[in-house]
Amino acid sequence: MLTKESILEMLKNDKRAVARALVVLHNRQTNDEQTQEGTRYLNGRGFRPCHARMGSSMAKFFLRYGNLSDKQINYWRALDRKGNMRIGIYWAQLLEEAELKAKAKQGVPTKATLPGLTGSGFTAEALRMQEAERDFGNDMERKMVLEEQLGDVLDSDDESIIIPIAKEINEIDAFWKRIRQGK
Repeated sequence: MLTKESILEMLKNDKRAVARALVVLHNRQTNDEQTQEGTRYLNGRGFRPCHARMGSSMAKFFLRYGNLSDKQINYWRALDRKGNMRIGIYWAQLLEEAELKAKAKQGVPTKATLPGLTGSGFTAEALRMQEAERDFGNDMERKMVLEEQLGDVLDSDDESIIIPIAKEINEIDAFWKRIRQGK
């Protein structure tokens, strides 16, 4: 059984736990909060306003590329003046989600994000929805974040991090070039 202490221990010692936690928190944001990478409602779900942009950006990055850099992980593991990790303030939400996941494994019904779709069908529909809801301003803001991340990791010589960021920047540019050309 998970506890506050076990969650904090996982976040402290497992890089993927931090990345998965960001995805869980991002998914708890409302749809409009996810789109704008911000916090509009003080509902106790998802990121606090001060973490929403960075958390959403890194969650999306992890979902797309399957990893985060050490610098990104260390940002969330940084200690506040009380000695608590930045990501640690979300332990209760993470525990709640873990309990829901355990119930689902036991056959207790839970709300589906896209009912009736699983696996590749879910992925295809999610990508179609994302494409239809694309916004120039959001993409330009995303590009700025990616360019900043690229600048942070260029000296790492780790192509598994550099190449995906560069590809996403190029994809954003190519998408909006096609739109401007009417294709």
